Amino acid sequence: MSFIILIAAGLLVPVFYKSNIFIAKLIAIVAFIASAVMIYNGMSLNDVFPFFVLDSSTQLMEYVLLATLAAVTLSLTGFERPLIAQMLFVAGASIAILETDNFFLFIVLFEVIAIISYVLVANIRNFYNAEGAIKAFIAGAVASGIILLGFALFSFVTDSFTYAEMNVHGKFTLIAVAIMLAGIFYKLTVVPMHGWAADAYSQVNHAAAAILSGVIKSVMLVAVFKAFYKFLIAYPTSTVLIFSFFAILTMTLANFMALWQKRISKILAYSSIAHSGYALIPFAAAASVYSYTGVLYYAIAYIFMQTSVFLILNDLRRESGVKYLEDIKGLGAKAPVHALFFTIQLFSLAGIPLLAGFLSKAVAFYAGIDAGLWPIVLIALLNSALAVAYYAWIVKHIYFDKPVEGTIKKITISSGSLIGQLILLIGTIYFGIVAAQVFNTTISM
Repeated sequence: MSFIILIAAGLLVPVFYKSNIFIAKLIAIVAFIASAVMIYNGMSLNDVFPFFVLDSSTQLMEYVLLATLAAVTLSLTGFERPLIAQMLFVAGASIAILETDNFFLFIVLFEVIAIISYVLVANIRNFYNAEGAIKAFIAGAVASGIILLGFALFSFVTDSFTYAEMNVHGKFTLIAVAIMLAGIFYKLTVVPMHGWAADAYSQVNHAAAAILSGVIKSVMLVAVFKAFYKFLIAYPTSTVLIFSFFAILTMTLANFMALWQKRISKILAYSSIAHSGYALIPFAAAASVYSYTGVLYYAIAYIFMQTSVFLILNDLRRESGVKYLEDIKGLGAKAPVHALFFTIQLFSLAGIPLLAGFLSKAVAFYAGIDAGLWPIVLIALLNSALAVAYYAWIVKHIYFDKPVEGTIKKITISSGSLIGQLILLIGTIYFGIVAAQVFNTTISM
């Protein structure tokens, strides 16, 4: 069973990573591959515990999750070795939350992943890392308190915690759901509960930021939609109003904030927040038959793109101290491989055709159109056009500006980083061309 393999590997890895990081990486990669094989063979937590279901869409998301974490593992170096064990725990908890069909277990696993994320950001090397870690911890603690408050109220008014059998009607249920969503919006970096993320993503170790903003957020999008789907369709008017409002607010404010940033990690942090806004459109369009497809596709595309750009930035910062836009002037000549991967993934984030970012937005926006949310989709399209400006601005610095003397040295990519980036790039290109893979595995919800 994949969950047990991943947790066992997470406990085993610390024995080796202080003396030999290669062995630690090897254990993690073997665990990821073994887990994928078990998932392919239909082995899930449901074989041992009730309240878990492994369907084709969950299988697909789990394959993507494991491939992405394998890519991150390959990219890590010496002082980042504690992240290896933490990623294995993230993988185990993520698989569990994706497979569960019980709301109580969803809340428990949501908080388990939150605790692991606190440990992730605690890989502190300087005061700047510490500040980001503290902000992430405080915001997470506040969000957890809000979620648990809402769940406590909900537990008094429902007869069952199984998704299909939950009681979703009544004013107290509606209040409980509203409280829980307020806390979850913190975790999904939805405006105005986003302030911590803009600082934390840009201040913590960038490999940890890749996991937080790419991997964990993508898993949460899918898990939250599955957990709250029955509520979303039970209150269609409230769903459309609430999620449309926050989608517009999030994407618009984040994109405008990104335009004014000089620090690359801050631009990517606000970009991540903006993508949370786009991802809320299928939530608002829950009545559409394409809503779950839109959420799943967006999560799959986003996990590849966001993880890749932060890992590249992590390489550049480690090798040459890159922080600001002026630091990457001439990067195309001095670090051509990094520059190429970075540019392609930025184009995907911008929604350029033939890349996953384009198709994921197309499916998410189509769900909105199918639900009659034309104004929301139009605003999202305008925001996507606005976002192209800051992605293109980064590319301009990489290829068309002359480097400031001494700002960046010649950088070669390590074999581990190269393989990791190739895995992420293959995912970005594949899901930018082959949409049927997602449509064919989507649950009829």
